[in-house]
Amino acid sequence: MVSNPVSQDQNNVEYVFFAGDNVRLAGQIDYPRAPLPMNGYPLLFIIQHATCTSRSGYSHYVRLLDSLGVALFRWDKRGTGKSAAGASGSLVVDTLNAYQEALRPRDIDEERAVIIAHNEGTLLLAEAFDKFCAISKPLGVVLVGNMLDERKITRLNVPVHILISKNDWNDWRIYGEGAAKAHAAKYGYAPSFFVAPNTNRRLMYDNTMTFHSAALETIQTWLKSLLWRS
Repeated sequence: MVSNPVSQDQNNVEYVFFAGDNVRLAGQIDYPRAPLPMNGYPLLFIIQHATCTSRSGYSHYVRLLDSLGVALFRWDKRGTGKSAAGASGSLVVDTLNAYQEALRPRDIDEERAVIIAHNEGTLLLAEAFDKFCAISKPLGVVLVGNMLDERKITRLNVPVHILISKNDWNDWRIYGEGAAKAHAAKYGYAPSFFVAPNTNRRLMYDNTMTFHSAALETIQTWLKSLLWRS
């Protein structure tokens, strides 16, 4: 896969272009201001939901970088942002290529990568999880607006943290609490989930379209325990 990285700018951002499935895709890596660890920064990798396709919709995660000492890879789906449009091609292949680009040799610790998948992106992740693991098995997974039921979530054989809106058309008792308990029962991890009130299914406040503040705090707490445990 051919990539065309652009040097890091004064805001600790590296802009990249890389090959998707017969299309040129664009993305960026946001780096923290924390000193570089010996093995590189842990990485957060975004899988988008169906209706928010460009990297700009995930800028709220930048707030986690300095508190956790992690880097963030976000990218534009084909036909959005600075990615080219393509009449044919696989979103799965695009996403796998983006994940491979995110873990390309740079100041990143590929053994401490966490995938954050959103809504329909949770389905994509579960269906292709073996392919993601063939590139590099993630240390854990955050499922925002989870769409995996008690059966499908067990395809993810890594620690998971689930977030779902109380207003989601998918019942939070099945896709939040139930999915977390089913995963924990199979793999021996403690159930980890959060139900956000007064939000849309993307966990955004409808009046401001900002990400639920307490939900972001639970992600931060869970990631801190996962990434920096002894």
